[in-house]
Amino acid sequence: MKKRIKSRKGFTLVEMILAVAIICLLGTVIAGVCAQISSSFGTTYNIDDSADYAMLYARGFENSFLANTQGSGSTGKKWMWYVNDPHDGKSSVPTLRVVTPDGVDSAVFQPKFIGNSTTSYKWSVRMFYYFDEPNKVVYYRIFLKDNYSKTNYIYMYDGKFWVPRFEERAEYAGADSRSIKVSGDPMVENTFKNIYGYTDEQYQIIKKYMNKNYKSVIEYNWG
Repeated sequence: MKKRIKSRKGFTLVEMILAVAIICLLGTVIAGVCAQISSSFGTTYNIDDSADYAMLYARGFENSFLANTQGSGSTGKKWMWYVNDPHDGKSSVPTLRVVTPDGVDSAVFQPKFIGNSTTSYKWSVRMFYYFDEPNKVVYYRIFLKDNYSKTNYIYMYDGKFWVPRFEERAEYAGADSRSIKVSGDPMVENTFKNIYGYTDEQYQIIKKYMNKNYKSVIEYNWG
């Protein structure tokens, strides 16, 4: 007598639960990988974009400073460089500016990115300066913060340059003296938190780079 064996079609409840569990697990892993890739891409983009803007501010400052300190000049003159806050109405974005001896406050470098004096702008840019008098070297440090990013990422750029023929230029022009000094807001915790509005988390990221000898304005005095 032959036994008829019925072919089983479909899945049992246990098999279906197991399949759903595997699918959910794979979905979670894939979602996590995608999130990591997205975050990594965003961070890389921020680093590259920040570096590009930092270089523009740096080159603008160096070229403007050296052009004035190495020019023909005249006695009793003073220039000042600083990066302004867009909400002061002088420009729609953080702009590298110079105040000339006749009191004209003009832009040295004005970047192109989203934002204006009444709305949040893409980047917060803070620039500080220090002058090594014995070696005639100007140091500067730039901080860039992406205001549209959900992270606390802060980009920092350090630069320096030598001021050539410092004393010789003054003597040749008949000036009594030449001097470079820094003034304005110091690079300290209170400046970033109280004046620039950095959160504690953001400050902790840049805390190790603080130096109270750096200031937000650099002045060049001729005679």
